[in-house]
Amino acid sequence: SPLPAIIWRKQTNAPNKFMGSGVLPAGAYVTLEHEYVLILRKGKKRTFDTEKDRAHRQESALFWEERNQWFSDVWFDLKGARQDLADKETRKRSGAFPFELPYRLINMYSVKGDTVLDPFMGLGTTLLAAMAAGRNFVGFEIDRNLKGVIETQISAVTDFANGYINERLKRHQAFVEERIQNDKPLKHRNVHYGFPVIMNQEKNLKLDFLKSVQKKTADCFEVEYTDQPVLSAGSIQEPEGGTAGT
Repeated sequence: SPLPAIIWRKQTNAPNKFMGSGVLPAGAYVTLEHEYVLILRKGKKRTFDTEKDRAHRQESALFWEERNQWFSDVWFDLKGARQDLADKETRKRSGAFPFELPYRLINMYSVKGDTVLDPFMGLGTTLLAAMAAGRNFVGFEIDRNLKGVIETQISAVTDFANGYINERLKRHQAFVEERIQNDKPLKHRNVHYGFPVIMNQEKNLKLDFLKSVQKKTADCFEVEYTDQPVLSAGSIQEPEGGTAGT
């Protein structure tokens, strides 16, 4: 069944973005700078009946301020992605988009340990987002020229994803500091990081850092995650210690 859609306001700075007759009236047409993100649900609303399922859901919570931004029906803050492929035919077929787009959607509509399916992998951006979010992934891509590009992306995902997770946590810290300065209450505290949060549902939120990515077969990779996040000296650091694989 269809759920409310999202309009992605995809800004572009291309010099030819205004098509038609320049600044003269009548001949030009409106620049198309948005795309629709369709949200569909198969079956009834999902339930979480076991203790394990409920724990995964709680760890997969969003920050209150993220929820308010991400569950808006218009996204203004995501820029389009460049098409940097050398092969012209492959570049024509590629529909590159920013990492943040699938990362948001994966976090909004799944929990840790779920499986993300992408039948049109392209450059593998959704794969990287699934890895960063602690989800399993199955993908298909008909263009064999993109396999090397995807594997190059995977080789760099650990540092990239951990940097992104760091920034996500730092953004929450900045949000907390601003609320405190404005004398706005934060009644709850996250049990993993120790920082204040708005809602009780955020107290078990945990973002797992990537420890390693290993190639198991020609088309299969396994990610190992650290399971003890650490908040130190005003910044988030990748923790040492235990791991959890997916």
